[in-house]
Amino acid sequence: MTSYVVCPDCGYKLFKAGDGSNVEIYCPKCKVKLQIEIKDGKIIIQKVLSDKT
Repeated sequence: MTSYVVCPDCGYKLFKAGDGSNVEIYCPKCKVKLQIEIKDGKIIIQKVLSDKT
């Protein structure tokens, strides 16, 4: 089964992925960095904090 993943901040449709996917991506619209994992049909989206020093 595949699912569309959208940015939780702006709603931009990012990509379509299947179970077992693990992706780190920048949203091209709002420029937030996201870690996305699809596991057992659940989509887990976490924001990745920038480590600018």
